[in-house]
Amino acid sequence: MAVLEIQNLNKSYGQNLVLRDINLTVPEGEFFVVLGPSGGGKSTLLRVLCGIEPADTGVISLAGREITHLPPRERNIGMVFQDYGLYPHMNAWDNIAYGLEARKMPKNMIEERIKTAAEKLGITPLLQRVIVDLSGGEQQRVALARALAKDADLYLFDEPLSNLDPKLRVQARRDILMVHREKHKPTLYVTHDQTEALASGDRIGIIARGQLQQVGTADDLIQHPANTFVASFIGSPSMNLVTATLAFDSDRNAYTVQFAGQVPVRLPAHWNDRLSAYNKTAVVLGIPATAFLLGNTEASANAGGYVQGEVENEEGLIGEIIVMFKIEEGTSLAAIFQSMDDLEFPIGSSIRLGIDSEQLSLFDFQTETAL
Repeated sequence: MAVLEIQNLNKSYGQNLVLRDINLTVPEGEFFVVLGPSGGGKSTLLRVLCGIEPADTGVISLAGREITHLPPRERNIGMVFQDYGLYPHMNAWDNIAYGLEARKMPKNMIEERIKTAAEKLGITPLLQRVIVDLSGGEQQRVALARALAKDADLYLFDEPLSNLDPKLRVQARRDILMVHREKHKPTLYVTHDQTEALASGDRIGIIARGQLQQVGTADDLIQHPANTFVASFIGSPSMNLVTATLAFDSDRNAYTVQFAGQVPVRLPAHWNDRLSAYNKTAVVLGIPATAFLLGNTEASANAGGYVQGEVENEEGLIGEIIVMFKIEEGTSLAAIFQSMDDLEFPIGSSIRLGIDSEQLSLFDFQTETAL
Protein backbone atom coordinates (compact mmCIF):
# COMPACT_ATOMS: atom_id res chain seq x y z
CA MET A 1 0.00 0.00 0.00
CA ALA A 2 1.13 3.55 -0.78
CA VAL A 3 1.34 5.00 2.73
CA LEU A 4 3.44 8.04 3.67
CA GLU A 5 5.09 7.92 7.11
CA ILE A 6 7.11 10.78 8.58
CA GLN A 7 8.96 10.24 11.86
CA ASN A 8 10.76 12.88 13.94
CA LEU A 9 11.57 15.03 10.92
CA ASN A 10 13.73 18.12 11.51
CA LYS A 11 15.12 20.72 9.11
CA SER A 12 17.21 23.81 9.83
CA TYR A 13 18.67 26.66 7.82
CA GLY A 14 21.66 27.76 9.87
CA GLN A 15 20.37 28.50 13.37
CA ASN A 16 16.76 28.69 12.17
CA LEU A 17 14.84 25.46 12.89
CA VAL A 18 12.24 25.42 10.11
CA LEU A 19 10.71 21.98 10.76
CA ARG A 20 10.58 20.71 14.31
CA ASP A 21 9.90 17.05 15.15
CA ILE A 22 7.27 16.40 12.46
CA ASN A 23 5.40 13.10 12.90
CA LEU A 24 2.65 12.25 10.43
CA THR A 25 1.06 9.28 8.65
CA VAL A 26 -0.99 9.80 5.49
CA PRO A 27 -2.74 6.58 4.39
CA GLU A 28 -3.46 5.50 0.84
CA GLY A 29 -6.25 7.54 -0.74
CA GLU A 30 -6.26 10.37 1.82
CA PHE A 31 -6.30 14.01 0.71
CA PHE A 32 -4.31 15.66 3.51
CA VAL A 33 -4.13 19.46 3.64
CA VAL A 34 -1.23 21.28 5.30
CA LEU A 35 -2.59 24.66 6.42
CA GLY A 36 -0.74 27.50 8.07
CA PRO A 37 0.53 31.07 7.89
CA SER A 38 3.39 32.25 5.69
CA GLY A 39 6.75 31.15 7.06
CA GLY A 40 5.23 28.31 9.07
CA GLY A 41 7.14 25.53 7.27
CA LYS A 42 4.51 24.30 4.78
CA SER A 43 6.53 24.54 1.57
CA THR A 44 9.73 23.40 3.28
CA LEU A 45 7.96 20.21 4.32
CA LEU A 46 7.05 19.44 0.71
CA ARG A 47 10.56 20.23 -0.54
CA VAL A 48 12.03 17.82 2.01
CA LEU A 49 9.51 15.12 1.08
CA CYS A 50 10.28 15.31 -2.64
CA GLY A 51 14.05 15.52 -2.07
CA ILE A 52 14.73 19.08 -3.21
CA GLU A 53 15.94 19.83 0.33
CA PRO A 54 17.68 17.24 2.54
CA ALA A 55 16.31 16.38 5.98
CA ASP A 56 18.63 17.02 8.93
CA THR A 57 17.22 14.18 11.02
CA GLY A 58 14.21 11.89 10.88
CA VAL A 59 12.82 9.17 8.64
CA ILE A 60 10.53 9.39 5.59
CA SER A 61 8.94 6.16 4.34
CA LEU A 62 6.73 5.78 1.28
CA ALA A 63 4.98 2.61 0.09
CA GLY A 64 7.01 0.50 2.50
CA ARG A 65 10.48 1.80 1.64
CA GLU A 66 12.60 4.49 3.23
CA ILE A 67 13.22 7.44 0.91
CA THR A 68 14.82 9.90 3.36
CA HIS A 69 18.13 10.17 1.50
CA LEU A 70 17.11 9.12 -2.02
CA PRO A 71 17.50 11.66 -4.87
CA PRO A 72 14.23 13.14 -6.18
CA ARG A 73 14.12 11.01 -9.34
CA GLU A 74 14.12 7.80 -7.25
CA ARG A 75 11.28 8.75 -4.91
CA ASN A 76 8.43 8.35 -7.43
CA ILE A 77 6.60 11.49 -6.31
CA GLY A 78 4.41 13.75 -8.43
CA MET A 79 4.55 17.44 -7.50
CA VAL A 80 2.68 20.53 -8.69
CA PHE A 81 4.43 23.77 -7.74
CA GLN A 82 2.97 27.20 -7.02
CA ASP A 83 4.49 28.51 -10.27
CA TYR A 84 3.62 25.18 -11.99
CA GLY A 85 7.28 24.37 -12.78
CA LEU A 86 6.73 24.17 -16.54
CA TYR A 87 9.42 24.66 -19.21
CA PRO A 88 8.37 27.87 -21.03
CA HIS A 89 10.15 27.07 -24.32
CA MET A 90 8.36 23.70 -24.66
CA ASN A 91 4.81 23.02 -25.73
CA ALA A 92 2.28 21.39 -23.40
CA TRP A 93 2.83 17.90 -24.84
CA ASP A 94 6.59 18.01 -24.28
CA ASN A 95 6.15 19.34 -20.74
CA ILE A 96 3.91 16.42 -19.83
CA ALA A 97 6.17 13.93 -21.60
CA TYR A 98 9.46 15.15 -20.13
CA GLY A 99 9.35 13.24 -16.83
CA LEU A 100 8.06 10.08 -18.50
CA GLU A 101 10.85 10.17 -21.08
CA ALA A 102 13.44 10.67 -18.34
CA ARG A 103 12.25 7.39 -16.83
CA LYS A 104 12.80 5.59 -20.16
CA MET A 105 9.11 4.78 -20.59
CA PRO A 106 8.13 3.28 -23.98
CA LYS A 107 6.97 5.90 -26.50
CA ASN A 108 3.55 4.33 -27.09
CA MET A 109 2.86 4.26 -23.33
CA ILE A 110 3.89 7.94 -23.04
CA GLU A 111 1.52 8.91 -25.83
CA GLU A 112 -1.35 6.97 -24.26
CA ARG A 113 -0.84 8.55 -20.84
CA ILE A 114 -0.59 12.09 -22.24
CA LYS A 115 -3.75 11.70 -24.33
CA THR A 116 -5.68 10.22 -21.39
CA ALA A 117 -4.57 12.94 -18.96
CA ALA A 118 -5.24 15.72 -21.47
CA GLU A 119 -8.72 14.42 -22.23
CA LYS A 120 -9.66 14.19 -18.55
CA LEU A 121 -8.49 17.76 -17.92
CA GLY A 122 -9.90 19.18 -21.14
CA ILE A 123 -6.60 20.40 -22.60
CA THR A 124 -6.35 18.23 -25.73
CA PRO A 125 -6.58 21.32 -28.04
CA LEU A 126 -3.68 22.93 -26.11
CA LEU A 127 -1.12 20.14 -26.39
CA GLN A 128 0.83 21.69 -29.29
CA ARG A 129 0.82 25.22 -27.89
CA VAL A 130 3.93 26.71 -26.24
CA ILE A 131 3.57 27.27 -22.51
CA VAL A 132 4.17 31.03 -22.69
CA ASP A 133 1.10 31.32 -24.94
CA LEU A 134 -1.20 29.73 -22.36
CA SER A 135 -3.19 31.52 -19.66
CA GLY A 136 -2.55 30.90 -15.97
CA GLY A 137 -5.49 28.55 -15.73
CA GLU A 138 -4.37 26.60 -18.80
CA GLN A 139 -0.82 26.30 -17.45
CA GLN A 140 -2.18 25.01 -14.19
CA ARG A 141 -4.08 22.26 -15.98
CA VAL A 142 -0.98 21.29 -17.96
CA ALA A 143 0.88 20.93 -14.65
CA LEU A 144 -1.96 18.76 -13.34
CA ALA A 145 -1.87 16.67 -16.51
CA ARG A 146 1.84 16.09 -15.96
CA ALA A 147 1.06 14.82 -12.44
CA LEU A 148 -1.85 12.70 -13.68
CA ALA A 149 0.27 11.09 -16.39
CA LYS A 150 2.82 9.98 -13.83
CA ASP A 151 2.06 6.82 -11.85
CA ALA A 152 3.46 8.17 -8.57
CA ASP A 153 3.23 6.79 -5.03
CA LEU A 154 2.63 10.26 -3.54
CA TYR A 155 1.29 13.56 -4.91
CA LEU A 156 2.32 16.96 -3.54
CA PHE A 157 0.63 20.28 -4.31
CA ASP A 158 2.37 23.47 -3.16
CA GLU A 159 -0.24 26.27 -3.18
CA PRO A 160 -1.14 25.53 -6.83
CA LEU A 161 -4.15 27.88 -6.92
CA SER A 162 -2.58 31.05 -5.56
CA ASN A 163 -1.99 32.56 -9.02
CA LEU A 164 -5.54 32.03 -10.26
CA ASP A 165 -8.58 34.30 -10.06
CA PRO A 166 -11.50 33.17 -7.82
CA LYS A 167 -13.57 31.61 -10.63
CA LEU A 168 -10.65 29.56 -11.94
CA ARG A 169 -9.70 28.48 -8.41
CA VAL A 170 -13.01 26.65 -7.99
CA GLN A 171 -12.58 24.71 -11.23
CA ALA A 172 -8.90 24.03 -10.56
CA ARG A 173 -9.72 22.64 -7.11
CA ARG A 174 -12.19 20.25 -8.74
CA ASP A 175 -9.49 19.20 -11.20
CA ILE A 176 -7.03 18.50 -8.38
CA LEU A 177 -9.58 16.40 -6.50
CA MET A 178 -10.33 14.55 -9.73
CA VAL A 179 -6.62 13.71 -10.10
CA HIS A 180 -6.55 12.56 -6.49
CA ARG A 181 -9.58 10.31 -6.87
CA GLU A 182 -8.19 8.90 -10.11
CA LYS A 183 -4.88 7.93 -8.49
CA HIS A 184 -6.16 7.09 -4.98
CA LYS A 185 -2.69 7.67 -3.52
CA PRO A 186 -1.72 9.74 -0.48
CA THR A 187 -1.83 13.45 -1.35
CA LEU A 188 -0.43 16.45 0.53
CA TYR A 189 -1.89 19.80 -0.45
CA VAL A 190 -0.30 22.95 0.98
CA THR A 191 -2.27 26.18 1.33
CA HIS A 192 -2.63 29.26 3.52
CA ASP A 193 -6.31 29.55 2.52
CA GLN A 194 -8.53 27.87 5.08
CA THR A 195 -11.53 27.94 2.73
CA GLU A 196 -9.63 25.61 0.40
CA ALA A 197 -8.53 23.47 3.33
CA LEU A 198 -11.97 23.09 4.89
CA ALA A 199 -13.60 22.44 1.51
CA SER A 200 -11.27 19.70 0.31
CA GLY A 201 -9.26 18.06 3.10
CA ASP A 202 -10.09 14.62 4.50
CA ARG A 203 -7.85 15.72 7.37
CA ILE A 204 -6.03 18.98 7.96
CA GLY A 205 -2.71 19.57 9.67
CA ILE A 206 -2.14 23.09 10.99
CA ILE A 207 1.54 23.99 10.95
CA ALA A 208 3.13 27.10 12.50
CA ARG A 209 6.61 27.91 13.72
CA GLY A 210 7.77 24.67 12.13
CA GLN A 211 5.55 22.45 14.27
CA LEU A 212 2.33 20.56 13.59
CA GLN A 213 -0.02 22.28 16.00
CA GLN A 214 -2.95 19.91 15.43
CA VAL A 215 -4.13 17.25 12.98
CA GLY A 216 -7.80 16.41 12.52
CA THR A 217 -10.96 16.86 10.51
CA ALA A 218 -12.38 20.32 9.90
CA ASP A 219 -14.92 19.77 12.71
CA ASP A 220 -12.16 18.67 15.12
CA LEU A 221 -10.14 21.82 14.49
CA ILE A 222 -13.08 24.20 14.75
CA GLN A 223 -14.86 22.64 17.72
CA HIS A 224 -11.90 21.26 19.69
CA PRO A 225 -8.76 23.34 18.99
CA ALA A 226 -5.64 21.94 20.64
CA ASN A 227 -4.25 25.34 21.62
CA THR A 228 -4.90 29.05 21.35
CA PHE A 229 -2.99 29.33 18.07
CA VAL A 230 -5.34 26.89 16.34
CA ALA A 231 -8.35 28.56 17.98
CA SER A 232 -7.30 32.00 16.71
CA PHE A 233 -6.28 30.76 13.24
CA ILE A 234 -9.13 28.52 12.11
CA GLY A 235 -12.68 29.67 11.38
CA SER A 236 -14.16 32.86 9.98
CA PRO A 237 -14.61 34.56 12.32
CA SER A 238 -12.19 32.65 14.52
CA MET A 239 -12.85 31.74 18.14
CA ASN A 240 -12.96 34.66 20.59
CA LEU A 241 -10.19 34.35 23.20
CA VAL A 242 -10.38 36.21 26.52
CA THR A 243 -8.57 35.97 29.83
CA ALA A 244 -10.93 34.58 32.47
CA THR A 245 -11.16 33.41 36.06
CA LEU A 246 -12.50 30.07 37.27
CA ALA A 247 -14.52 29.58 40.44
CA PHE A 248 -16.52 26.70 41.90
CA ASP A 249 -20.20 27.32 42.68
CA SER A 250 -20.93 24.85 45.49
CA ASP A 251 -24.67 25.63 45.43
CA ARG A 252 -24.94 24.43 41.83
CA ASN A 253 -22.05 21.94 42.02
CA ALA A 254 -20.57 23.50 38.90
CA TYR A 255 -17.63 25.63 37.87
CA THR A 256 -18.14 29.13 36.55
CA VAL A 257 -15.91 31.27 34.38
CA GLN A 258 -15.91 35.06 34.48
CA PHE A 259 -14.30 37.53 32.06
CA ALA A 260 -14.10 41.29 31.47
CA GLY A 261 -16.49 42.27 34.26
CA GLN A 262 -19.35 40.13 32.91
CA VAL A 263 -21.58 37.92 35.02
CA PRO A 264 -20.11 34.42 35.63
CA VAL A 265 -20.96 31.79 33.02
CA ARG A 266 -21.87 28.35 34.38
CA LEU A 267 -19.92 25.48 32.80
CA PRO A 268 -21.46 22.06 32.10
CA ALA A 269 -20.95 19.33 34.71
CA HIS A 270 -18.55 17.39 32.49
CA TRP A 271 -15.89 20.00 33.27
CA ASN A 272 -15.96 19.29 37.03
CA ASP A 273 -13.39 16.51 37.28
CA ARG A 274 -11.02 18.10 34.79
CA LEU A 275 -11.05 21.53 36.44
CA SER A 276 -10.77 20.05 39.91
CA ALA A 277 -7.53 18.37 38.83
CA TYR A 278 -6.40 21.55 37.04
CA ASN A 279 -6.49 23.40 40.38
CA LYS A 280 -5.82 26.87 38.93
CA THR A 281 -8.05 29.91 38.60
CA ALA A 282 -6.54 31.71 35.59
CA VAL A 283 -7.54 30.39 32.13
CA VAL A 284 -7.99 31.54 28.57
CA LEU A 285 -11.64 31.18 27.59
CA GLY A 286 -12.52 30.33 24.01
CA ILE A 287 -15.97 31.43 22.82
CA PRO A 288 -16.90 30.39 19.26
CA ALA A 289 -18.81 33.05 17.33
CA THR A 290 -21.67 30.52 17.07
CA ALA A 291 -21.91 30.21 20.87
CA PHE A 292 -23.71 33.54 21.26
CA LEU A 293 -27.49 33.25 21.47
CA LEU A 294 -30.17 35.81 20.76
CA GLY A 295 -32.58 36.40 23.62
CA ASN A 296 -35.61 35.41 21.58
CA THR A 297 -34.29 32.00 20.53
CA GLU A 298 -35.37 28.76 22.15
CA ALA A 299 -31.73 27.78 22.80
CA SER A 300 -31.12 30.92 24.86
CA ALA A 301 -33.30 29.52 27.64
CA ASN A 302 -30.52 27.00 28.32
CA ALA A 303 -27.68 29.54 28.20
CA GLY A 304 -24.97 29.18 30.82
CA GLY A 305 -24.74 32.95 31.17
CA TYR A 306 -25.00 36.25 29.36
CA VAL A 307 -22.76 38.96 27.99
CA GLN A 308 -23.55 42.64 27.47
CA GLY A 309 -21.83 45.07 25.16
CA GLU A 310 -22.07 47.73 22.49
CA VAL A 311 -22.33 46.99 18.76
CA GLU A 312 -19.25 48.16 16.83
CA ASN A 313 -19.99 46.76 13.39
CA GLU A 314 -22.08 44.26 11.48
CA GLU A 315 -21.28 42.44 8.26
CA GLY A 316 -23.97 40.81 6.17
CA LEU A 317 -23.03 37.55 4.45
CA ILE A 318 -25.13 35.12 2.42
CA GLY A 319 -27.59 33.78 4.98
CA GLU A 320 -25.53 35.03 7.95
CA ILE A 321 -24.69 38.17 9.89
CA ILE A 322 -21.41 38.74 11.73
CA VAL A 323 -21.72 41.20 14.62
CA MET A 324 -18.70 42.80 16.30
CA PHE A 325 -19.41 44.17 19.76
CA LYS A 326 -17.31 45.69 22.52
CA ILE A 327 -17.51 44.73 26.20
CA GLU A 328 -15.76 46.12 29.25
CA GLU A 329 -11.97 46.54 29.33
CA GLY A 330 -12.00 47.33 25.59
CA THR A 331 -12.41 43.72 24.54
CA SER A 332 -14.09 43.14 21.16
CA LEU A 333 -15.98 39.92 20.40
CA ALA A 334 -17.48 38.48 17.23
CA ALA A 335 -20.85 36.72 17.04
CA ILE A 336 -22.50 35.08 14.04
CA PHE A 337 -26.23 34.57 13.48
CA GLN A 338 -28.47 33.21 10.78
CA SER A 339 -29.74 36.13 8.73
CA MET A 340 -33.39 37.10 9.31
CA ASP A 341 -35.43 39.97 7.86
CA ASP A 342 -36.13 41.55 11.27
CA LEU A 343 -32.59 41.10 12.60
CA GLU A 344 -30.82 44.44 12.99
CA PHE A 345 -27.82 45.54 15.05
CA PRO A 346 -27.47 49.34 14.83
CA ILE A 347 -23.92 50.53 15.48
CA GLY A 348 -23.65 51.95 19.00
CA SER A 349 -26.69 50.09 20.32
CA SER A 350 -26.58 47.90 23.42
CA ILE A 351 -26.61 44.16 22.97
CA ARG A 352 -27.30 41.31 25.41
CA LEU A 353 -26.56 37.78 24.26
CA GLY A 354 -26.78 34.38 25.88
CA ILE A 355 -23.76 32.06 25.86
CA ASP A 356 -24.07 28.38 25.00
CA SER A 357 -21.58 26.96 27.51
CA GLU A 358 -21.51 23.57 25.73
CA GLN A 359 -19.48 25.20 22.94
CA LEU A 360 -16.85 26.82 25.17
CA SER A 361 -13.18 25.83 25.23
CA LEU A 362 -10.69 26.40 28.03
CA PHE A 363 -6.93 26.76 27.67
CA ASP A 364 -4.12 26.82 30.20
CA PHE A 365 -3.16 30.43 30.82
CA GLN A 366 0.58 29.71 30.66
CA THR A 367 1.02 26.88 28.13
CA GLU A 368 -1.99 27.95 25.96
CA THR A 369 -2.88 24.29 25.41
CA ALA A 370 -6.47 23.03 25.67
CA LEU A 371 -7.62 21.68 29.00
